[in-house]
Amino acid sequence: MTPNTDNTVKAQSYWVWTKKAQEQNPQFNRAGEPIWHHYKHEAPEDWLERGLICDSTKFVKEGQTTIFDFIEG
Repeated sequence: MTPNTDNTVKAQSYWVWTKKAQEQNPQFNRAGEPIWHHYKHEAPEDWLERGLICDSTKFVKEGQTTIFDFIEG
């Protein structure tokens, strides 16, 4: 994650919502799903600091495994 001068952070892969974001806004944010497409790779630094987003490589999935968990994207 690389900070930029315009108060955004760049993801190693892409940003996903966290459980905290889902709890605060369950109608629009689901933990583990990519954030809005225009912020997918570079998002406001504040969201990261508040724990609303994390890099997809750091997100730990819970629940049942599907075939898509074994296919590299």
